[in-house]
Amino acid sequence: MAEAAGDAISNAVTLIDGLVVIGGGLSGASELFLPFIVEEMKSYYDKPDGSKLRRLIANIYNLEDAGQLQKFLKGSTKEISVPGSDKKVKYDPEMRIGVGISKIGTSKAISIGAYAFALNAVDKKG
Repeated sequence: MAEAAGDAISNAVTLIDGLVVIGGGLSGASELFLPFIVEEMKSYYDKPDGSKLRRLIANIYNLEDAGQLQKFLKGSTKEISVPGSDKKVKYDPEMRIGVGISKIGTSKAISIGAYAFALNAVDKKG
């Protein structure tokens, strides 16, 4: 099941840029399957010539694992020069996707998101 879920999620994240939040009944058993979902998302395709191709370009992190969460938050910041000036800025070139579990339940999370969306829409009008 985790392999199939990881496959479906991997296909979905190629279309969007964001965090993956797993909710509903699956979130209650996340310790059993979340590591395998992340493993599937980190997997490789075998090319006809025998070489490997990463399934996703982005690095995938299990946000429920404290070590991976820290790596996700840290990123890979480096300092780059701004062309045409003597300024330098910090830049994080790492493409990454975090996979986590909803702690408040899907229904409540959707309600909060809809409420925030409505408030934003009201603010834009007024």
